[in-house]
Amino acid sequence: MTTASMTFETVRQFCTRNLSLRILSLVVAVCVWSFTSISRETHYDLALPVELRNTPPGYALASQTPREIHFTLSGPSILVEGARRANTVLILNLRGSSAGKTTFSHLETNLKLPDGVSVTRISPAALEINLIREHNNFTEGDPQQ
Repeated sequence: MTTASMTFETVRQFCTRNLSLRILSLVVAVCVWSFTSISRETHYDLALPVELRNTPPGYALASQTPREIHFTLSGPSILVEGARRANTVLILNLRGSSAGKTTFSHLETNLKLPDGVSVTRISPAALEINLIREHNNFTEGDPQQ
């Protein structure tokens, strides 16, 4: 029993010796790790599906739009990860559009990006939406709704 109590006492003394220095070392190590983790520059390829909203009544798309837009995000890894989680779909608002072509450029403005994250590449760089007026083919005598 004496050996076990001596061993326990030795371990306790070893762990508590220079305790303030050990705590300070741990704090410095955590600070250095977090600084390097946050400041590490990274690039991430993000593919977002396109969602068209507020298509004017009586209008339809003349052609298919691309299913996805590809973005390359650049910035500190922790911020890029947050931007990736915040953006799951690219929403394009067609409110106020009329028949003809509408071009959406600067698609990065539709993303939610924190300060420090930038878009370095977009493919395709612009999106062209062509709206045409829907024609209702009614014959005489058919009730129109």
